[in-house]
Amino acid sequence: MTRGVRMVVVGLAVAVNGAALATAHTAMGQIQERQKLALQQPARIVVVGQRAEHVAIQNCPAPTAKIL
Repeated sequence: MTRGVRMVVVGLAVAVNGAALATAHTAMGQIQERQKLALQQPARIVVVGQRAEHVAIQNCPAPTAKIL
């Protein structure tokens, strides 16, 4: 191999390793953001008003068996 070919191979290897390192860095940053979001407390939801009793009642008739 000539010196030029070796330099091209080394340059290509450095570029591939740099791209892999950048990808790993980005993935680790995304994982850290997910962990921070997971630790946050959800907002408390307070419902004020009277309970609607008719909502819980099912008004549909039960299906009947058909005799053939």
